[in-house]
Amino acid sequence: MDTIQKNDSIILKGTNFKTKPVFGCFNNSELDTLISNLMMKYGKSVTNDQPIKGKDVFYCGEQCTPKFRPVPIRLQPYFRPFYYDVLLVVGSDERDTLVLTSPIAENVRRLLGFSRWSRRPENHECMLKQIENKVKIIPLTYDCTFYKLGKDWHKTVHLRKRDAVELYVVPKPTDYFPMLFVNCSNDNIRNIYDNVTNLMLARNNPVHYSPFIFTCCIFRPIIFNIIDDKIDYKQRLPNIDVTDEVFVIRREEWLVHDRRHLISDCRCRYNNAVVPKDQGCSSWRWDKLERLANIYECSQMKLQDPPYYTPIHQNCKHHSNYKK
Repeated sequence: MDTIQKNDSIILKGTNFKTKPVFGCFNNSELDTLISNLMMKYGKSVTNDQPIKGKDVFYCGEQCTPKFRPVPIRLQPYFRPFYYDVLLVVGSDERDTLVLTSPIAENVRRLLGFSRWSRRPENHECMLKQIENKVKIIPLTYDCTFYKLGKDWHKTVHLRKRDAVELYVVPKPTDYFPMLFVNCSNDNIRNIYDNVTNLMLARNNPVHYSPFIFTCCIFRPIIFNIIDDKIDYKQRLPNIDVTDEVFVIRREEWLVHDRRHLISDCRCRYNNAVVPKDQGCSSWRWDKLERLANIYECSQMKLQDPPYYTPIHQNCKHHSNYKK
């Protein structure tokens, strides 16, 4: 089975999209206000206005991305993602409303837009234009390539009401994950939400439970490290791998960035011996590499120079087995 198909079967399990959906990390102050209010209402509804016992403040290490903020109220570890972003999912279904995930049911029939300062209904076409012009779209190709939605894409989204949004009440409010769906059916929304949250929860680390991290993981699903002059790699989400061709490209990219090169020129996954470095330590902690990968995710690394090997052609010991 092709690796990309395997990845898609994990993320798209149970869905029936005509074409594969695309993802993006959408930052919007009005959405953030609405999501925060929904979570506050949920917290108060189950605790009689008392804070839920949990961790007050989380730390992501010595270096944090600029978007990091501590959890503002005491809730369960997975209740609030660390980045004030929404995971945008653009599908291919015919849907005349925007759908936002919510931890609690609310009456949205008279919802006056997202803005708490607005006294008139908001026109969501402005939000769609913002998505079209600013959001970097990530398809399920795992090739470190960003895309933009086509020009006038917002005109193809036919909303029944320009100032309304429907809420999808998630099955487990304490594991709430903010997602905004455009052109997605109810069945596809339910299955995509379940698949994404299950993958993120499998990491068992609240710091990584965020829309931004998910987009990072499907944009660059593997990260590399050099330990004892051998290159090692790690999948950022369980069972999310890449094809061997993409793997070699990402490995070469990392080697160029680290100013190292392979001893053998065999282009197989099991070729991992690198030329020793004269000075300095090339090994990093995996959590440090994860943070660095997230920081630089929005600026794609390009291969400035072709990868280079030792002058003498060599095949790695796994080459014969790999070819079978």
